[in-house]
Amino acid sequence: MPPRRRFLGLAGAGLLALSAAGCFQPMYAETRPGEGPSLQDSLSQVEVVFSDGRVGNEVRNDLIFALTGGAGNPAGAPYTLLLKVKSTTSEASVVSPLTGLPEVEIVSVDVEWQLFEAGAKTPQKTGRATGRASLDSGYQRFARARAIRDAENRAASVTAETIKSQLASYFLTHAPKS
Repeated sequence: MPPRRRFLGLAGAGLLALSAAGCFQPMYAETRPGEGPSLQDSLSQVEVVFSDGRVGNEVRNDLIFALTGGAGNPAGAPYTLLLKVKSTTSEASVVSPLTGLPEVEIVSVDVEWQLFEAGAKTPQKTGRATGRASLDSGYQRFARARAIRDAENRAASVTAETIKSQLASYFLTHAPKS
């Protein structure tokens, strides 16, 4: 390819990139005064209600930390998040040829969530999130029980991050401008 054509192609690509540069804003960027609350401010205004079970509480705690950055669950917040958590353990198709027992298990944490505005009876937004983690099955009963618990915690953390991303998407497109 001649150098002149290559230069024109690069110049055209550069102009195209410059023309689109102002169209994008990073999701977690701070807003300018008068544009409304930042995404982090909106996320920190979500109160996460208690959920049943150990895994449900693990998802809740991870989600509170992800939304507030460690500031704790805001009481009396303008939004309330309800979680319905279900955890299952299933055997993978990897079976030991010596014992006939499964060598790998998969833990799934499935969450259905609903976001309510304060005082509202119908949800503003609903969604689902799933987290999965694998573990090596062992022959020791207590070691296996602890491995399942650790896998549930890892899957709960993945699920909480997924819910945070779903809420961020919602607040970017539906949050009221102040």
